Amino acid sequence: MSAEKPLEIQNARLAEILDDLLATVRGFIRGHSISHEEYRRAVAFLCEVGEKGEMPLLLDVLLESTVDQVESARRAGTESSVEGPFYLPDMPIMKSPCVLPHRADEPGDVLLFSGTVRSTDGAPLAGAMLDLWQADANGAYSHFNIPETEARHNLRARVIADDEGKFEVGTWVPSPYQIPKAGPTGALLTATGRHPWRPAHLHIRLTHEGCETLTTQIFFENDPWIDSDVVGAVKQSLIVRLERRDDRAELRKQNIARPYCALSYDFVLAPSMAKAA
Repeated sequence: MSAEKPLEIQNARLAEILDDLLATVRGFIRGHSISHEEYRRAVAFLCEVGEKGEMPLLLDVLLESTVDQVESARRAGTESSVEGPFYLPDMPIMKSPCVLPHRADEPGDVLLFSGTVRSTDGAPLAGAMLDLWQADANGAYSHFNIPETEARHNLRARVIADDEGKFEVGTWVPSPYQIPKAGPTGALLTATGRHPWRPAHLHIRLTHEGCETLTTQIFFENDPWIDSDVVGAVKQSLIVRLERRDDRAELRKQNIARPYCALSYDFVLAPSMAKAA
């Protein structure tokens, strides 16, 4: 039997949500005495957002973190965060320890990212998969604003943890970046006195058989935008301190020619609803 909900149940939920949404919006219009001119300007703005292909961007900026808060409220384990618009499936599979695909002259500081993936009962999750993606030291993402000819899957990979659930990944420290601001979304931010910056972060999607998929981000202490992320995705438990390593013996051990940064973070995955049942 299909696990999908019968069509009539899906339609009933859609109808309920739509009715509630319309009631809320109509109440908002009445409460703020929205004029016909303001209404038409709003319609024109939404049309421009669609024409510029910015609807996912606008909704991610304004609403995705709230959806994440609602969904994560019932989840145990490591806190989730928003996925954002730069995720791509089916990236190269690598086994830990490894170094993410990168350019020969990859800019920025080297980062050694390590930790363990466990279940909520503390057991290590052997073979857990960490799907990793991030911006580079200039705030650019491969497949979006880094040409594929430079590095097809730059700073992206699916990494398999070892038999003890441990992982060690070599990458580069990302930088903060501004979301696209030349279009209507940027104009809205400017008109409302908001900045377009996201603090530096790593994206991780973690999967393991019998566990709920976890999509989250790791942020860094002392980032200038850590308290004012334009998409509101920062959570205190996801903020870490980058440790700078410059001991010569350790550099030789890691086979790294210059000082680098390190961070360790342990992830906890909740059992899937089917397994819990």
